[in-house]
Amino acid sequence: MPSTMKRKRRRRRSRKAYPRIAAILMALLLAAAAFVIEYHGGQGAIPTWSDLYTAFGVPMEGPDAEVLAGSATTVTVLDVGQGDSVLIGQDGKYCLIDTGTADSRDTLVRGLRQAGVTELQYLILTHPHADHTGGALAVLENLQVDELLLPVWETDSDADSPWPRGLLEQAADVGTVVTETVEGDQYMLGSGSLQVLQGGSQWMEDADDANNGSLCLMFEAGTFRYLATGDAEEPAEEALVQRYGTDLHATVYKAGHHGSSTSSGEELLSVVRPQAAAISCGVDNDYGHPNAATLRRLQDAGAEIYRTDTMGTITFTYEDGVLTAVTSDDALDAAA
Repeated sequence: MPSTMKRKRRRRRSRKAYPRIAAILMALLLAAAAFVIEYHGGQGAIPTWSDLYTAFGVPMEGPDAEVLAGSATTVTVLDVGQGDSVLIGQDGKYCLIDTGTADSRDTLVRGLRQAGVTELQYLILTHPHADHTGGALAVLENLQVDELLLPVWETDSDADSPWPRGLLEQAADVGTVVTETVEGDQYMLGSGSLQVLQGGSQWMEDADDANNGSLCLMFEAGTFRYLATGDAEEPAEEALVQRYGTDLHATVYKAGHHGSSTSSGEELLSVVRPQAAAISCGVDNDYGHPNAATLRRLQDAGAEIYRTDTMGTITFTYEDGVLTAVTSDDALDAAA
C-alpha cells in the first residue's frame, strides 16, 4: 500500500509539471519567432511586423512603411494626441524629435515598429515638458538609440533633474550616448544635416518659461528645409529672426506650441514663408489648439495647413523639388 501511494503522488506531480513545461516551450517559440521577424522580416515568406499588425487588424498609427522606404527625405509628424513627436528620415537613417505624452507611448513605439523603424541615430528632447518627453523611456527601451540630445538645462542644485525620472540611467543601461547640445551644433543624418539654432534654459526668463527654452532646429537635405521650434513663443521667435533673418526660410514648418496663439507670430512667418505648416494637437483638446488667429497667420503666409487632430499622422516627402504629404486618412482610404 505505501508504495502504491507514493507512485500516485509522483504521477500527480508529473501531471502538474506539464503546463509549466508547455508554457516555457511556448515562450521560447515566441521569442524565436520575434527574433526571426525582427531581423529577417520581409525576406522570402517571412512577414514583417507591419504585415502581422495588418493581418490581425491592428490599426496603422504611424508612418507608412512603404512611404518611408521609398523616399530619401521624409518628415513625419506623428499623431500622439495633445503632444509632439516628429520623425525625420534621410537615406534610411532616422532622428526622432520629442516623444509625446506618457499616454501615447505605446502607440508611438508600435507605430514606429510598424513602419520598420527600429533604430534611431538621434533622439532629441526639445524641453522638459511631459507632452514632449512622456514616451522617452519607452523609446529607449524598445528601439536602438545611438545618441540622446538634450538642451543645456540648468536648475537649482537641490532640484531634481527636469527630465523624466530614470531617463539618464536608462540611456546608460542600453548604451545610448547622452549629449548636451548647444547653439551652432550640427549633426549629420544620412546626406542631410540637422542644426541647433538656439535653445536651453538660458532663454528662459524664469522657471515657468520652459517653452522659450525649447531647442529650435533646422534640418536640410539638398533644397529641402524643415524648421521646428518646439514650444517656443514669440520672444524666442523674435530672437531667431534677429539672428538668422531670411535664413529661416523653410519648405515645411512645424507650428510652434501646437498652434497656440503665443507662437507662429507674423515676424517669424514673414521670413520662414513655408510651403506647408504642420500642427500637432489633440482632438477637442482643452487648450483650444490650434488658435484661429494662428491659422489665419499661417494661411496669410502662404502655407498649406496639416493637422494631426483632423488628419492623423502626416508624412511629408520631398523629391526633385516636389513636396508631397501622405496622411493617415490617405492610408485608410488606400486600404479600403
